[in-house]
Amino acid sequence: MEKKLIDNSLVLKEALSIPSCINNFVKNDLNNYDEIAELIKKKKFKFIVTIARGTSDCAALFGSYIFAKYLGLPTYSMPPSIITLEKSKFDFSTALVIVISQSGVSKDLIECEESVRKMGGKTLIISNNTNSPMINHSHFFFNLNADKEKSVAATKTFVMTLLVLLKLTFYSASKKKITSLIDQLSEHLIQDSKNQWNVESVDSSISTGFILSRGVGFALSNEISLKFKELCQEQIEPFSSAEVMHGPRSLIQNSFKLFILSMNDYSGRSVQKDSKELMRYTNLSYEISFNKNNNLKFFYPSFKLSELDPIVIMTKFYPWVVNYSFKKGLDPDNPRYLTKITQTY
Repeated sequence: MEKKLIDNSLVLKEALSIPSCINNFVKNDLNNYDEIAELIKKKKFKFIVTIARGTSDCAALFGSYIFAKYLGLPTYSMPPSIITLEKSKFDFSTALVIVISQSGVSKDLIECEESVRKMGGKTLIISNNTNSPMINHSHFFFNLNADKEKSVAATKTFVMTLLVLLKLTFYSASKKKITSLIDQLSEHLIQDSKNQWNVESVDSSISTGFILSRGVGFALSNEISLKFKELCQEQIEPFSSAEVMHGPRSLIQNSFKLFILSMNDYSGRSVQKDSKELMRYTNLSYEISFNKNNNLKFFYPSFKLSELDPIVIMTKFYPWVVNYSFKKGLDPDNPRYLTKITQTY
């Protein structure tokens, strides 16, 4: 692939801009987390529903996990078609419904937000578009403030969505003080920016495999899987390292890629234990871990607040997957069959 094409890559530039986006966000974040946090503390919500598609839905899965873990609130990711196609009715009078849309103009999500309000739900819109028509009627709005994302494949907006969801969780769990550590995150990322993952570490001739993780790592695995499909035309399927034992493990063999994503928490230790046997089945296993060793190809420097490690991981992954796409002779700025805004119903 021509060096000029790589140097001018829009998606690569946006992926590399994540540390500066975070720095800008920290300085200019005007989102009112306290307003929703107080309602959560007063137990005004019995459950949370997320509605999203694509990369935004991967972020919603992340939110579902941290809401349940830190707030004790059952959280359900609702397929938009339940409302738009099935026309199902629900009692949302005790629900916080979070609609995540980077573009803010997806017709099915606009319809969902309107329907949810009519069913009594309080709606929170998380978007990078301050002109989204949903904002005019929703109860709450959080701005990702990531500048316009022009590339087809979302990168920086995914990371900023994770950050917004984490801040809402910290505020609601009475851990507001630890949000001050977010101020130090961009510097942590900048210091590590020279230590990019090597695209030569992965066999690009094989296009099938799994990526295994647990906990919040499973949400990241879903987004990583999506980017392999979008940008690299590889089918790397995400599984919980526990769930893969219930059948899918039988697909693992030599020349089958196996990515292992370990978080710096109890789930990471479980993933490493679960995966030890599976890695013996293939000659193409790749660990993504905070535990540095001589054989580790994908090391990430765990942040002092490990809850922010998902942002560290994705900040390293996105430039890598773009360059890996170029290595395969593909054009990540023009992924096959894809457009920036996908209209579904």
